[in-house]
Amino acid sequence: MIFGTITWGLIWYPYRILAEFGISGVFSSLISFSFTLLLSLFIYKPNHFLNFKHRNFWIYALIGGITNIAYVLAVINGELVRVMLLFFLSPVWTIPFSFLFLQEKLYLKNILAALLSLFGAFIVLWQDEFSYLIFNISDIYAIIGGIGFALTNVLARRFSHLSIKEKSYAIWVGVIVIALASSILFPLEISTSSFSLKATLILIFLGFILLFTTMVVQIGLTLVEAVRASPIFLFEIIVVGISGYLLANETLLFKDFIGGIFIILGVLISTRK
Repeated sequence: MIFGTITWGLIWYPYRILAEFGISGVFSSLISFSFTLLLSLFIYKPNHFLNFKHRNFWIYALIGGITNIAYVLAVINGELVRVMLLFFLSPVWTIPFSFLFLQEKLYLKNILAALLSLFGAFIVLWQDEFSYLIFNISDIYAIIGGIGFALTNVLARRFSHLSIKEKSYAIWVGVIVIALASSILFPLEISTSSFSLKATLILIFLGFILLFTTMVVQIGLTLVEAVRASPIFLFEIIVVGISGYLLANETLLFKDFIGGIFIILGVLISTRK
């Protein structure tokens, strides 16, 4: 799971490069995940396709697809650390999902953790000396992705009848389906000149890394409790912060730092026994 956090903490960079080439986040996700799916049919072929017809497979696929597309759009359009902090409002979303779908007990510390995380989010979103809240489009993508991420973590344990391979396939298929569906809202305007050798190599690289990372993360989510998985993924914020500073010259505002402390504190409290 730590490998997965490092990968997803760096994956914003190739997607931003592709966006600079004129390849949108939706289209680059469609191409890279299609290549991942094609590779998996040779490298990671499932034993059977019976569960692919199951309703839960498609629920997991659609949630995973929304999560990944929202994440890519957020990191392309927004400030990286701000996006990650909003993405990781984990206690707020994981706690009710765990209660509803896994029948995990709710404790006072869970409510406290959610309140701390929400307070941290308000600090991040407040502008002009805390006079009003402002949401950028990237903030909306980040929050949607965070809700989907929390629900995916919970459903990974809820749908125990689905194998790790089937859950991996669900993610890849889900991204392709959501990318095609969202093309209605985000027209896939692309020119052949956008597909330079460098862009093509980046898309191929993304296909390989997404294949390996999804398999590794799905194994981790199956072995680790949904609530306790959250602090492991928090390492992604550190990776994004460092890589954003080095590769995109992005810096962390003081209010983002303070808000981030509350969000991280909420996640850590929610995972204590």
